[in-house]
Amino acid sequence: MLAQESFAVYGGTSNHGFDARVLNLAKAVTGLDLQFSHLWYHTWADGEPGFRLDNPELIKDRNVIIFACPITYKLEGELRDLVTAAKQQYHARLVIVILPFLRFRRQDHGDLNHEITRLRWFIRNLKHWGADKLIVCEPHSLEHTKKYCEEFELELFVSDPTQLFLDTVRPVVQTLGGVGKVRIYSPDFGSVGRAIALAKLLGVSVLATPKQRLNGRIALVSDQDFLTRVKDKYGPDAPVSCAVDDLRGLHLFMREDEIDTAGTAVQTAGALRQKGAASVRLIATHPVCSRGWKMRLFPFGEHQPFEAIWLGNTRPRGNDETAYEGSTGGRIEEVDIAPVIAKTLVEVISGLA
Repeated sequence: MLAQESFAVYGGTSNHGFDARVLNLAKAVTGLDLQFSHLWYHTWADGEPGFRLDNPELIKDRNVIIFACPITYKLEGELRDLVTAAKQQYHARLVIVILPFLRFRRQDHGDLNHEITRLRWFIRNLKHWGADKLIVCEPHSLEHTKKYCEEFELELFVSDPTQLFLDTVRPVVQTLGGVGKVRIYSPDFGSVGRAIALAKLLGVSVLATPKQRLNGRIALVSDQDFLTRVKDKYGPDAPVSCAVDDLRGLHLFMREDEIDTAGTAVQTAGALRQKGAASVRLIATHPVCSRGWKMRLFPFGEHQPFEAIWLGNTRPRGNDETAYEGSTGGRIEEVDIAPVIAKTLVEVISGLA
C-alpha cells in the first residue's frame, strides 16, 4: 500500500457529503487518512470561474483522487478544471476520477448519426483533460461505457450496488412468505442484466416485458427473439421469463438503473397490477428525479403505485432542489451506495502499490 503522502484528494461541490463517506469507509480498510484539500471558490463579476486549489505545490508526482458529480454544465466545467489543473498544470503522477453518477447516459449510440454521441465525447474529454482511471457506479449502458473507455485508453472500474440492494430487500421478501412468490421485474432488455444479478443472489427468477429501444423509442419484440438475446448476452442459465400476462399472487420488485420523471415506472406498475400482481416495489440506483417526479410517484388521493421505493444516493435528487426539497418525508428509503464506491476505490489504490 502506498504511503498517505502519495495522495491528494479534491471533491466537487455537488455531492460532497457522499464523497466524504466514501473516504471514511476506504480509510477503515486501507488505514489511509485521506483528507480533502480545500477549494477556494470564487467567481468573477462576468461569471468566469475563479476557484483555485489549495496547496497546489503538493500535487506534483502524487496520485490525485477527484470526486465529482457533474449533473450540470457548470459542474462539468468544475470537473474539467480540476482534472486539467491537477495533471497538466501541477503535474500529478496520475489522476483518479470518481463519478458515482455518469452523465450523458442516453446519448451513447455511435451508430445513431442523427444525435451527438455525448457519452463518447465526455469520456474522450476526461482522458484529454488528464484522467487516468475512472470509477463509476452502474452506468446506464455498461457496454458502451466500456467500449469508449477502451477506445480512449481510460482505465474503467465499475462499482456494483447489487449486494447493497439485496441486503435491503431480503428482510422484506421474508415478510412476503419467502422467495416462492417473489420475482424481479425488468421492464425492457436494457434492465435485464441488473435484474438477473439481483435475482440470482436472492434465489428467484426474472420476469421481463419483451421490449427494446429502437432510435429512442420502445418497441415490442417476440418472446422468443427477446429471450434469445438474453441467453446470448447473459448465458443459457439466465433465469428469465416473459410470462407477464398472468401475475396473480406474485410480488414484483422492479429493478431500474435510475428514476428520471418516474412517468414510465408508474405506468408500468399500473399495468402490472392490472395483470394481477399482488404488489409492486421499485429499486433504482440513481435518483435523477426530474421535475414532477414526486407527484407521479406519490399521487395525492390516489392508490399509490408502489408498496415501497428504494433509491440510491449517487447524486442529489433533481438539478436545482435543496436536499429538503428533494426529500419525501420517509416515503422513500435511501440506500447508501458509498460502501461499493469505497470498495472500488480501495481496489484501485491497492493496485498502485
